[in-house]
Amino acid sequence: MNTSNAHPKGENRAMSPCHSTSGSRSYHQVADYTQRGTGNPVATPTEGFTLLEVLVALAIFAIVLSLLYGSWRILMQSSAAGLRLAANAQRQRTAIQTLQDALGSAILFAANARHYAFLAENAGGQSALTFVAHLSPSYPGSGFFEGEQVRRVTFTVEPDPQGVPSLYLRQNSILDQVAEDPRTFPVLLAQDVSRFEVGFWDPRKNDFLPEWTQTNTLPALVKVTLGFSRKASVAPTTIEVITRVIRIPSAGVAMEAQAGLPTGTTLPRNQ
Repeated sequence: MNTSNAHPKGENRAMSPCHSTSGSRSYHQVADYTQRGTGNPVATPTEGFTLLEVLVALAIFAIVLSLLYGSWRILMQSSAAGLRLAANAQRQRTAIQTLQDALGSAILFAANARHYAFLAENAGGQSALTFVAHLSPSYPGSGFFEGEQVRRVTFTVEPDPQGVPSLYLRQNSILDQVAEDPRTFPVLLAQDVSRFEVGFWDPRKNDFLPEWTQTNTLPALVKVTLGFSRKASVAPTTIEVITRVIRIPSAGVAMEAQAGLPTGTTLPRNQ
């Protein structure tokens, strides 16, 4: 068959493997988009990532991930430090309030002084204080003394299980001897206590004294100082000091008031 008439001269040049005209595809281009023998178009294979590109992408991803992890770690550390500081501040307020509540309810009966003695010691900036108080049911540790609101309380600074100096509250029944060690129900009030000093008002010297020798009476005013420290590389550093002057409303019950009326004495009746 003669194909010279079926294709114009210009179109023969367009189908040539080496020549193409404007607006027409070459023979090689047509072969890329046409499946041989069927005429159906097929997708042209695309180029993939090289190994170098994959390694660069992984390196960038690792850098971004490390930055995110560092930010998350700093955030978690800051949050933990904030919670720890808030807990310590709450413990400090609770410790001074517990001391104030106990001293504000201190009682003493002179006829039973051996059970109600008001004792205090000061040594090296760390005091020890023990006395009898009429405590409320909401006072810390009251659950161990159901129905026994009058009991002896003791405040001391001792190392906790981790060796940190801490303020402890211990309570025992009023019938227990003062010399006995009341370790039954210790309550941890505060940690990192660097100072626990107690002063007692002396009206004759018009000043607070570090010792209280009149164990059968109650002081009118008690000054309590609590210092809290922070661990340092060389030595603990005191960062906060709380001082309260607490008034003891009770002056103690005299022996005459406990003895009652003499035999045969009657109170006068209102007419």
